[in-house]
Amino acid sequence: MSAGEGVVVVGARVAGLTTAVVLAEAGASVHVIAEGVPGVTSLAAGAMWGPYLVEPKDKVDQWRQRSLEVFRKLAEDPSTGVRLTSGIEASRTAEAPPDWATTLPRFRPCETAELPAGFSAGYRFTVPLIDMPTYLAYLLRRLDAAGGTVERRRLASVADAAPASVIVNCTGLGAQETT
Repeated sequence: MSAGEGVVVVGARVAGLTTAVVLAEAGASVHVIAEGVPGVTSLAAGAMWGPYLVEPKDKVDQWRQRSLEVFRKLAEDPSTGVRLTSGIEASRTAEAPPDWATTLPRFRPCETAELPAGFSAGYRFTVPLIDMPTYLAYLLRRLDAAGGTVERRRLASVADAAPASVIVNCTGLGAQETT
């Protein structure tokens, strides 16, 4: 894909808006089409950073490190909706923490007294926590600043997004209703 090429991103949830921002900031002419902007699913979702139970591990480790750097930087600006938060991940059974958790600053196993009632194991760490409505508004501002456009409309099929040199399908859960 070359700079200035016309790209349509279908979907305006976190994946669609992030994709649109990255492409627009790289010089592509980006147009987002979605029924809801931002998408309702992402607005209702909680977002704690953590690459859990995904593969391939070597790629995920690279993405994990890069995304953690980006979110830590975003946490320096309250208008992004990202903040670093310390908390406990607890379990009712003794389980080893995922390797990525042990690499975080201030990671440590919890003392029994720190755990909520009914939990037998856990660990404490600091991770990015994302307020989705604020974060999605931030992504929309970045898209606008990069020259991207947004159109609110429901598509019967991805083909209805044409004409475009490239169509990126970020419909997520909406894909079950879009062909």
